[in-house]
Amino acid sequence: MTKGQHKDLEKTKIPIWPGLSLAIPTKSLAFLPHFCGSNAIELLVRDDNGCSWTFVCSLRKTGYAKPVLQKGWRHFALAKGLTVGDKVTFYQQETDDGIKVFGTVFPRSCYSIEVERAIKPSLSRAGVDHNLAMK
Repeated sequence: MTKGQHKDLEKTKIPIWPGLSLAIPTKSLAFLPHFCGSNAIELLVRDDNGCSWTFVCSLRKTGYAKPVLQKGWRHFALAKGLTVGDKVTFYQQETDDGIKVFGTVFPRSCYSIEVERAIKPSLSRAGVDHNLAMK
């Protein structure tokens, strides 16, 4: 079973600012590992190249629970060259192997991340003749 959540990068989330984090929709909490009373967890994800990335996902200490990717997110965003308008999708997959506790096997979840680039306008769409632009 695969579940995913899209997150559009808005202007306030340009990945070159120091201390950058990525707020995740609150409804995505259902797909994340349980926080078990803590306000932060480590989330290990694999990208489409098979590289592993570790993010620290934390929740607000006051008000409603709002998940935010902090530690590790800026490094990922810079490495992938994310820009305004790009989308990232997180996928959760349950594996066949799991953790056995008192005879009951609990499925183990694996997470992956996919980057979708925003479509950049080309010169031809902007009404510029390529022949003139090349001179």
